[in-house]
Amino acid sequence: MPSRARQRELARLRARREQERHRARRRRAVLTYGTLGILLAAAAVVGGLALANRPQSKPAAAAPTTTVAPTTTVAPTGARIDAPTAPTTVACHGKLPPRHAHLTFKSAPTQRLQRGRTYTAEVKTSCGSFSVRIDPSSAPVAAANFVFLAQKGFYDSTWFHRILPGGKTVGVIQGGDPKGTGLGGPGYMIKDEPAKKNAYARYTIAMAKASAPNSAGSQFFINTRDNNDAGWRGAYAVFGKVSSGQPVVDKIGQVPVGGPSNDSPAQAVWIEKLTIKVS
Repeated sequence: MPSRARQRELARLRARREQERHRARRRRAVLTYGTLGILLAAAAVVGGLALANRPQSKPAAAAPTTTVAPTTTVAPTGARIDAPTAPTTVACHGKLPPRHAHLTFKSAPTQRLQRGRTYTAEVKTSCGSFSVRIDPSSAPVAAANFVFLAQKGFYDSTWFHRILPGGKTVGVIQGGDPKGTGLGGPGYMIKDEPAKKNAYARYTIAMAKASAPNSAGSQFFINTRDNNDAGWRGAYAVFGKVSSGQPVVDKIGQVPVGGPSNDSPAQAVWIEKLTIKVS
């Protein structure tokens, strides 16, 4: 075979083999990608079935809604502005007295009660009125101090912040504190005047004080029973006695009490007005 013819024949053979190799590559590619597509489709189907058969999770529960009533703080009014710890309920169906200015003083009064004159304290309360006959014979300082403060209106719009119901224990009603907490006073203290033996008879009035010497100020208490067995040993100066209206004192002493010491009144007995009559 001439050389040219041979070259042409070889070229045709190479072209034919190249075409065959090309077709073979195409068949392999089709087979490979087709199989992969089938596998992907199958996986999708299986995945879809798995999702379809998956137990449905419960929807998250909504947070419970709590309705909180708005808190309304009612500001104290009247006499409770200066004594906010006083109960809002007034005892004996009484009314809250108006606010009253309570002065403080730099020093205790030095003037004493006039001899030969009679001093009577008229005490108007939420539960009624009673009178106290002032007796300066055993406690002239305490008697003059009480009259001085009363004439300044110091006891008006204050309440009996401590009540001991008595019975087999001590029985008193205590007041004279403008703050109504047991910590208030006129700004000064007076000296002690030890009471005589058996001075704490029922309805007598005495100065309240701390355990420290000479610590009385404005606070006082009325014995609602005979407290001579209380062991006070004359520590509290006695300066008078209830002369009328004793049932009112008893009614105040019967106001329900509570608190840690069982001496905090559940209802407020207010001293609406305390005036001094001199005759």
